[in-house]
Amino acid sequence: LATDRTVADLRGPTACTVATPDDVRAVLAAAGPDPRTAGPDGEAEFVRRLTSRRVAVGQLLMDQAVVSGIGNIYRAEMLFRAALDPYTRGTQVPAETARELWQDWTVLLDDGVRTGVMVTRADLSDADRRRALRDRALRHAVYGRAGEPCLRCGTRVAVADMAGRTLYWCPGCQTG
Repeated sequence: LATDRTVADLRGPTACTVATPDDVRAVLAAAGPDPRTAGPDGEAEFVRRLTSRRVAVGQLLMDQAVVSGIGNIYRAEMLFRAALDPYTRGTQVPAETARELWQDWTVLLDDGVRTGVMVTRADLSDADRRRALRDRALRHAVYGRAGEPCLRCGTRVAVADMAGRTLYWCPGCQTG
């Protein structure tokens, strides 16, 4: 679903509800910031929400009360790009790293909305990026690549369940 102000990708929702306008206002009030609509205070609010909880950062990124809209692909890829261990507690994530996650999310989200495709690999040449827009297998560094060698360090990409979703990460280079 897309409007002039927002985009919602409803593949695989865990629940769908018919809501009244008051219900919608309550849900939006509890939701974490969304980089497409949050304004200048969104980054600071995200950093506060992420770094104040003792829950694994990989779980926090999927919590809509912490940040709106990060799905499973972006979670895996953002953590990889930040070289951040998905099991690091939010309270152990430096504020600067949390800010960098927000800024990266903003760039990735803007690119995904503009192109209609989630390409998260920063190592692609312009020609390879154009190919990745057409070839799903080239789009991600860790997501969907369980057991394959990490593109950065060669360690096998690991897979586990976290927050009810499949988590992909590289135990070799996501150590921060």
